[in-house]
Amino acid sequence: MNLDIMNNLFNNFKKNKVVQNFVKELSNHLEGNSEILEWNNLLADNLEIGNQKIISKYKDKMLLERANILQNYALKTKDKGEMYYIYNTNEKNEYNMCICEPSKSNKVITKKIEDLPKGTSLGSVLRKQGDNFILEKEDTQIIKNQISNMIKEKIKEQNQYLDSKRIEGHVYKADEKYSGRVWLYDLNNKVDGSIEGIEEINFPQDLYDTVKKGDNFIYQNGEYQKFISSKNI
Repeated sequence: MNLDIMNNLFNNFKKNKVVQNFVKELSNHLEGNSEILEWNNLLADNLEIGNQKIISKYKDKMLLERANILQNYALKTKDKGEMYYIYNTNEKNEYNMCICEPSKSNKVITKKIEDLPKGTSLGSVLRKQGDNFILEKEDTQIIKNQISNMIKEKIKEQNQYLDSKRIEGHVYKADEKYSGRVWLYDLNNKVDGSIEGIEEINFPQDLYDTVKKGDNFIYQNGEYQKFISSKNI
């Protein structure tokens, strides 16, 4: 094939936004579904999963949904005995476990790693037989899959939510900033006199470095830009 024709095809491909978007979406889909996510500390401050920052609103949703997953599975398998889930470690490097029943879920049980069955790790499911804990490998994998799928879905929902709040031409007032996140208030979207706060995680680094509380920014051409005039807001 003629080299000029090849170059033209390649350039047309790069310029075709429909194709570009399709390739981007396909890449994200394959990356997000290539494997089951490993255990994640959903209680971490400024939570990140992979390279994805999780805003407080969706961190809370993930925690609630994880509790539902554990409680539903515990109820479904109650004939196997009381179900425990390892969700964290403490400052002494001990495991923190919860009982996966609604009436007991707030009770924190702490166990030394060496006192639990070999192979136990963060995200493990255990049952109690007498005074001993038994590691449930099959149940652990089932729960890991369910939580992994839930997290992926919540990340997708979060990104859709944030996209819906980034409105072309709207002006946003900055408030608190921390760990690459900025709280913004949409001055063009007041409901009953109140302004919704948005925890923005996709804020330009050059603006983030200098942003101060009270600064105004306009969302224009798909990004935040410094906004000087405050007329008609």
